[in-house]
Parts: sequence; structure tokens; C-alpha cells
Amino acid sequence: MNIGSVDIRKARSADRQLFERLWQLYLYDFSEFTGMDVRSDGTYPYFPEFELYWQKWGGNCAYLIMADGQIAGFAMVHEFWENEAAYLSQFFVMRKYRRSGVGQRAARLVFGTKKGRWGLHQLANNFPAQKFWDKVILDVTGAPPLLEQMEEDRRFQLFETK
Repeated sequence: MNIGSVDIRKARSADRQLFERLWQLYLYDFSEFTGMDVRSDGTYPYFPEFELYWQKWGGNCAYLIMADGQIAGFAMVHEFWENEAAYLSQFFVMRKYRRSGVGQRAARLVFGTKKGRWGLHQLANNFPAQKFWDKVILDVTGAPPLLEQMEEDRRFQLFETK
């Protein structure tokens, strides 16, 4: 697939329902690694942090990822996190757009919204995500992460953009 343009757009309160639908697709894809089942109504539960993106306080930001003007995924960022770092808490690219460069281009755009330290994590058993983020971090910074550590079932990484 040849994608011409990739953009991110800050989510607005009017995008809430769209994000709820995308969240279901995200959790469906993610269930491969979490083993999560749907509830009796056929939907996946929302993580408590999902609500934080729709409250009126400045520490969180959600972005829609657009590819050639079409919705291709989302990114959710905690703008204020430990060590004065921003934290990419959720990142989702729909299957149609994977392996086309959309994810890498969108990640660059998200990291371009704030210079300085960033953190993110992947599940320990999500090897495709680990490979993706290793490549993105090296591409964005030109160096391996400042910190990489395993905590329970997650691989955390800390890096710095300039």
C-alpha cells in the first residue's frame, strides 16, 4: 500500500464516540497478547485511564492518526509523567495500514509534539510491538533508549527527542 500523507489531529470532545469505537478494535487486536474476552454484551471493557482523555485537565491528549485523509488509528499521551517525561500510553494503527510506514510516520509526528523525554511500554509477549518501537526509537533519536527495563509483564523504555 502506498500512502501519500500521514497526519495526526488532536482529538476533540466530539470525537469521543469515534474513539470508543476505535478502542474496541484496538482491544480486539490486543486480545491476541492479553487473552482478554469480550463481555456478555460483545464489547471489551474500557481501561480506567480511557476516561482521563475526556476530562478537562491538561495532562492527557489523544490524537487521531490519519492516512491520506482516512482514519488509520490513534495515539494517547500523558503529557506530564515521571522524570518530566511525556508518556505514550496507547498507540493503535489499524491492520490495513500496518507495514506501510503509517505507524512509524505517525509516531514521529506524536513525538514531535513535545521535545524532551518520552516513555512507553510494550507487553513482554508482544514481540511485534517491541521490534516496531526499537526501530522507531532508533529512527527518532539516533540512539538506543536511555533506559529499558522489564517490570512484571511490561517492557518500559525511556528516550529523548531533540
